[in-house]
Amino acid sequence: SQRGKMKEEQLFDPMIAYLKKEGYSIREQHRGNEKGTDIVATKDDHKFLLELKGGTQPYVDFGTTIYQIMKEIDGLSTDRYALVVSENFREYAARCKFPLVKLKISVYIVNESGVELLF
Repeated sequence: SQRGKMKEEQLFDPMIAYLKKEGYSIREQHRGNEKGTDIVATKDDHKFLLELKGGTQPYVDFGTTIYQIMKEIDGLSTDRYALVVSENFREYAARCKFPLVKLKISVYIVNESGVELLF
């Protein structure tokens, strides 16, 4: 079954709609293999950087996604950071909750019912 195994490309539109509803402006989006943070949004002069990852290998891909967002973190800035993943990443994200929360990295899950802030 493909349930919960949304491709990365399918995560963009629901996440962008969610961010706009939350009052963010979308500054950049890099779909496919384009270089750059997947989504960069802004609100009240703060940047929100989001890395998206879907697909079928959460064990391999979740680590890559964490690396992609961690290398963007600047300790002095007031930017926000998040990982946006498909449903089949849920247990991997939950297992990393403590360090991710400590690093102020949020995790959103996108599935057929919409966007959920995991933490």
